[in-house]
Amino acid sequence: MDISKRINILAVVLLITLGVLVFLEDNSPYKKPVQDLPKEEELSQDIFKDSEGEEFVQNQMPLYQEQVQVKTPKKFTIVNKQTWMAPPSGFFSALTHNYLVYREGKDVTQKLKDLLANIHGNFVLDVIPFSVVSDFKRIFLMLFRTKESYSQYTQRPSWSVASTDIKAQSIFILENSNFKTNFTHELTHIYFDGYFLPSEPPLWLSEGFAVYVQTQNQETKDKKWLIPYLKRFAQGNYISFNEFTNATDLSSYSKEDVMLWYAQAYSVVDYLLTSKTRDEFFQFCKNLKDGNPTSRSLYRAYGMPFNKVSSLEYAWLSYAHNKKGAI
Repeated sequence: MDISKRINILAVVLLITLGVLVFLEDNSPYKKPVQDLPKEEELSQDIFKDSEGEEFVQNQMPLYQEQVQVKTPKKFTIVNKQTWMAPPSGFFSALTHNYLVYREGKDVTQKLKDLLANIHGNFVLDVIPFSVVSDFKRIFLMLFRTKESYSQYTQRPSWSVASTDIKAQSIFILENSNFKTNFTHELTHIYFDGYFLPSEPPLWLSEGFAVYVQTQNQETKDKKWLIPYLKRFAQGNYISFNEFTNATDLSSYSKEDVMLWYAQAYSVVDYLLTSKTRDEFFQFCKNLKDGNPTSRSLYRAYGMPFNKVSSLEYAWLSYAHNKKGAI
């Protein structure tokens, strides 16, 4: 028998053997059936079920978050920024690659760790280049399952669901169905505001970018709260830029005025990010970080006609009018 026939016979035998192996694999009684991975929303509901926070603020953005040191009861001791503090009574703790997690009343499960890792991984890509220059090694995350414990511990107003301490790289947040939205908002403060350390960005820029990032990961139905305000801007009804850009504290604002202010901050940042490219936006932020005033920072990043803050106001108004309330 010549060599070519031997090769052909060997090839046929190999194909038959491979077919038998595939058949046995597919029909093995020990083979586990393939299951679809649960959706992130379903996973969140499972993780946060039975939390008292579920009833609180459905599909609503987090309101004004003060970037100050959070007041703590005397029985809790802040050790230092590296070790933070010992877990309070009733809190479970766990260490992940990105977080030190303290959780009230329930264990820090693998499902929760996976959810945090998934959110963090996607988020860091969303906030490039601010995330790539960050020197944060790990973030302290404190999860509360009741409104009472969150309010008592953080000393935040009754409407608050989350707060951030930028310098201590810490997030305090209530577990509820809006966890991903609120968590993304606070993560933005950690990385975006952290970029400006030891100084701080203007409040409108900080909150506007945080709302912008959180809306990028939301379905349209969860962003509908913005539409009435965007329609008002299209009609020329807005907070004067002198007041808007110089605001440093919204504690005297009514809830409705706070929502209007947040929506305007989002819309202005949306304009800055979409009118050109993210390169200009990053350069604008870098100019601010370097100590330049807003007008000079705008001009050096965006060029003419942005040599005054009022120029940004007029350009944004035209943009808002053309959008006519569209998200």
